[in-house]
Amino acid sequence: MSTQFFPLASAAKQAGLLRTFMANSTIRLFKSSFVPSVSNVLADYNAAQCDYDSYAAITMATWLPAILSPGSGYMVGSPLVQFEFPSGGAGVGNLVGGCYVLDAAGALALTVIFTQPIPMQLPGQGIPINLLWFFSTGLTTG
Repeated sequence: MSTQFFPLASAAKQAGLLRTFMANSTIRLFKSSFVPSVSNVLADYNAAQCDYDSYAAITMATWLPAILSPGSGYMVGSPLVQFEFPSGGAGVGNLVGGCYVLDAAGALALTVIFTQPIPMQLPGQGIPINLLWFFSTGLTTG
């Protein structure tokens, strides 16, 4: 049997590399009628992208610095972003199933499927999102 893990210094470096890689990434929302899997491609996500009144993708210029995670390893967080439904009366709404993140080059980097769909249909509704990426030391035996 062997044991493998990432030393803390390696987890910190991986987290720092991700932070640099994700600079100027964009986050988009998809409709709940789309249930993505690992084999879906960007065109599938874009076809299901939300289109409620005032919807727009949000650019995340800089991610937060890597920090020790509460468990064992390091983590990197995105800036807090907030999608909002306009306050000017009813219009086109969506039921949101999750979000997806594109790197600065426009390649699909991350998918988040919400536990429950979130409505974006009435004035004042919104979805705050703060993403966390963990780099565990990952002690395993095998």
